[in-house]
Amino acid sequence: MACLFSGAYACIDTTDGAGMNLMDIKQRAWSKAALEATAPSLEEKLGKLAPAHAVVGSIASYFVESINVFSGISSIRIAWWFSGLETILTV
Repeated sequence: MACLFSGAYACIDTTDGAGMNLMDIKQRAWSKAALEATAPSLEEKLGKLAPAHAVVGSIASYFVESINVFSGISSIRIAWWFSGLETILTV
């Protein structure tokens, strides 16, 4: 959802990373051993991890214009929450 709202790549949040069993939970970083065992160059394809409460970015203008739900709101920021199942729009 965050990718859709922002119109760009959104980092994988740590709760999803941990659920994928590819993350070193203590380090809160991708596990090099797990990534190497899974696929070559996987870390490059997955990108960086972000905390579940991190702000992803602003909502994409095409999304605002096409649906016109957020008209009159000047700035909307998108953040991950609950493993990316929900996207919070904060003004």
